[in-house]
This record gives sequence, structure tokens and C-alpha cells, in this order.
Amino acid sequence: MSDIIKTQHSLAIKAQHQAEHQFDDLYRLICREDWIRTALTAVLSNTGAKTAGIDGITKKTLAAESAKTEFVNALRTELQTKQFRPMPVRRVYIPKSNGKQRPLGIPTLKDRTVQMLLKMVLEPIYESDFLNCSNGFRPQRRTQDCIARLDSYINRRNKYYWVIEGDIKAAFDSIHHQILLKIMAKRIADNRLLKLVESFLKAGIMEGHLFKHTDIGTPQGGICSPLLANIYLHQLDLYWWQKYGNLDRKEKERRRTRHQGNCALIRYADDWLLLTNGSKAEAMRLKEEFSIFLKEELQLELSPEKTHITHVNDGFDFLGFHIQRYVSGHDRPKMLVTPAPKNIKKFKQTIKEMTKRKWFQDSPLLKFSALNAVLRGWINYYRHCNVKEIAKDLDFWVNQRLFRWLCKRHKLSPKHIIKMYKLREEGRRFNLGIRNGDKILYLYRLSDLPLTKYRSRSPENPYIQGEYRTGVPLADLPLSEQVWLGNANNSQWRELKETIKAERGSKCQVCSSTINLDLHHVKARKSKGKDEVENLQLLCRDCHVQTPSYGRST
Repeated sequence: MSDIIKTQHSLAIKAQHQAEHQFDDLYRLICREDWIRTALTAVLSNTGAKTAGIDGITKKTLAAESAKTEFVNALRTELQTKQFRPMPVRRVYIPKSNGKQRPLGIPTLKDRTVQMLLKMVLEPIYESDFLNCSNGFRPQRRTQDCIARLDSYINRRNKYYWVIEGDIKAAFDSIHHQILLKIMAKRIADNRLLKLVESFLKAGIMEGHLFKHTDIGTPQGGICSPLLANIYLHQLDLYWWQKYGNLDRKEKERRRTRHQGNCALIRYADDWLLLTNGSKAEAMRLKEEFSIFLKEELQLELSPEKTHITHVNDGFDFLGFHIQRYVSGHDRPKMLVTPAPKNIKKFKQTIKEMTKRKWFQDSPLLKFSALNAVLRGWINYYRHCNVKEIAKDLDFWVNQRLFRWLCKRHKLSPKHIIKMYKLREEGRRFNLGIRNGDKILYLYRLSDLPLTKYRSRSPENPYIQGEYRTGVPLADLPLSEQVWLGNANNSQWRELKETIKAERGSKCQVCSSTINLDLHHVKARKSKGKDEVENLQLLCRDCHVQTPSYGRST
């Protein structure tokens, strides 16, 4: 067991057994060379390390061991002498499936390393404090833990049939700095560490050449941001636990007798559900009660348009799943969990984008590989729910999309494409496939993945086991915002596009539109135009179509 893991283990044990203890002298840990080097290694292992913050430093800059050593020593000196100051976060925008744009924060590598150090120190402590109702951005927990927990509530015995779907307005961007620091001070007595956290909260945002102050909200794109948000929203969990969750069996029975009902909380980061086995009137009262708590104690507001009260028989969406109590005349009621309709729509939009006419220059082998990556990722997210029939329908639809793309790309009739690509897979069925040397790469079938039941669990703090290493938090999503379309150079192209957007203000260079931005080659590729900043323009799609280039535009 390394010294770092031993230290994290001792922090977790102390936090578990001494609920009121305030931890001091933590700042010295993040000044240790082995801690800084471990944090840097974790940051560089993430794909985001290829993208630079406002200082221009990327993973490539620190490729040499001597460069890493110099980086570690310089950062250690800054931390020891308290000269370290976080830099503003570089903001870029990435397109969402609905046509809008999502702001993305890119901190510098140095800031990411220090945030990782904060996470390495704070997470073992707070993992001992967090409740089992919370599963978002926590080690060894995932969205399926929330869905599995619903199964124990929505049944004949417990009767949690009314659901409040809580939606907090811009939760991560509305966190009040002083309230957060006050909450942290209950557990952390080291003022140096708290001041470091505050400096990240106040670091600001650099959008193009404009600097914006951050008076509220957690560091955008920051490694420790999900942890800080969980610390903040843990107050919601505590309020529920102390008032409703910690009641003994007799008190719960008394509440049912008085027709008050009991309630259960399930939270994944800022997405949460409050279930009650009381009446709809009780659900409306709970919604108002928790709304007042969020407003008065945390200065957060529920979105009136997105916060609903729903009966489980009508069904509701949560974390990409659609949950509905199915009542049949021949069998006992069951909880059916299927992919949410909007996520099926998003999946189809992704496949449509990958099989558009503009990608005809892609290699069919790369296209098969890219599609399979998306198909596997999507079905693995839903492998524990009732997705079999949906998967079969989607298999047919994806097969048709790819078949039409191959016909148009090769400019051949369906009959010729069938001869080229329709092959017998493992001697049992025909499927679209492509030869790759001695092997054949077949189109992945969603319905081939065996579905399994996910057992509800309540894992304890992994740091107590003394073997867990702090990692970069990742969102548990059915589809990422950025999908490899099949072009071998797509990741480098996306990186180049982000750089140009940051330099030129994320707007069309002709009409100043900020929607549907593409890169346009001034000198086309077929005329030996290069994928370089000097040869590229940032244009919206309308201007892109109308703007000529030297040779064919891309």
C-alpha cells in the first residue's frame, strides 16, 4: 500500500468514526512531491489533457520526463510559498443534440493538477459523510444504482407511487461561494486549503479575449467541481434524512396511519427524485417544503417548468431511463424500465449524422468501426433494463441507414452492395460486414447483448478498503456529446476547431452567427490545402455552403 493510499485510508477511517472532527494540516499533503506527481499522472491519463487552457500547455508539452519533473518542482514551490493562483478557465462551446450550444470550460493543466490534489485530500473525508441516496460523480457508483433503488420503493409493499421530479435551475452555476465555504469549514479546519478552494471559485472565465468574473458557481470543467457540488447538495440529503429518512419503523407506521405518508430521496448530482407513499396533496406539500429549503438554505431555485409531480403509472424520465409501473390484468404490477424516448431520438440523430452524405469520403472500414463503438456504448448503458424489443427495432433501422450510406458512397445498386457487404456471420445469419485482412468486421447488433438484472447495492467508502486510487470523474451517460464519426483524424480536427473557436470568438467570420459552426478550407484539401489554422475559416453552415475555396471545400 503506497503512502498516499495509507493517508487517504486514515482520513476516511477518521471521518467515519468521528462525525464532528475538523481536519487540519491538510495543505501540507498537496505540497508533497509524490502527491503532485500522482495527481499529474491522473490528469495526463485523461483525454482532455490534449486540449490546452489559456496558457497553451497540453499533454504533448509534458511528453518528456524532464518536462514533467520541472513542472512538478515548479508547482510544488508555488504551493509551498503560497504563490499559486488559478488562471481563468477557457470557455468554448460544443453543439448539443437540440441544436443549441453547451458551454465547456477548459482549465490549464496546472490548475487541473491542483484540483486533482484537492480531490485526493477531500474525497476520502466526504465519502464517509455522504448518504446512500446520492450516487452522482462518486467513486464506484453509477446511474444504475439510482434506478435499482427505485425497484425497492415502487411496489405493493412500500407504495411510493407519487414522484416529485426535482430540477434545480442551473445548479452547478448557482452554487453560492460563501455558503459552500461555510459548509466545508464544518469539516475542514485548514484555512490554507479553504482559501485555495475559494481562489478556484473566484478564478473567472476567459471567453475569447473577454474576462468574466465568477461570483457564483463551481469551477467550470474543473476536476473537483462535481465533488464541491456534492458537498453543497449534501445539505439537501441531510435535511431529508434528519426529517424523513432516519425515522424508525414505528414512526413511519404512525405517519401512514395519520395519512401523511413517508418519503424517499434519490439523487444523482443535481438530478433528484422525491417519492412518497402518501397522497398527491402530500406530494405537493413536500415539493413546496423542499423548494423553500433550497431557496432559504442554499439559495437554489426549482425550475417550475421542469419540476413535475407524476404518478408512477403514468411514467417519468430519469437519467436517460423511462420508469413506469405497468399494471396488467393477468399478472402483478411491475416496474418497467426502458430507454427514455428523447434518448432514443438522440441515438438516432447520432447515427443519422454519422451516415450523412458529407461523410462519403470516409473509409467504410472506419465507418463500421465508428458505428460499432456508438452501438456498444449505447446498449451497454441500457443492458440492465427492458430494452430487447427496442434493440431489435433499432438494429433494423441502423442496418438500413448503413446500407443506404454504402449504396450512395459507392454509387452502386443495392444488388451490388449486397454482394460486397452482406456476409454470413458465424455460419448462422447474414449481416453487413467488411473484410479487414483475414478477419471480417461485422456491424454490431444491439439485440445480441444479453440483458441482466442489476442488483441494488450500497457500497461503502472505497477509501476505507485501502486500495482505491482517486480518479478523474466521468459522467455516466448513454452517449457522449462528441462522437467519433469515422474519420481517422476526427479527434485532431475537433481539437483544431476548438482552438480556432477560442481564438476567433466562437462566431462565423462572415455573418457573426454562433450556431452550427464549421471549419472551411480556404485552399481545398484536393488542391493540397493543409489542416492548419492559417488555411481555415470558422463559418456557419449557411455561409460554409456559399463560400468558395481554391478547389473543393470540405
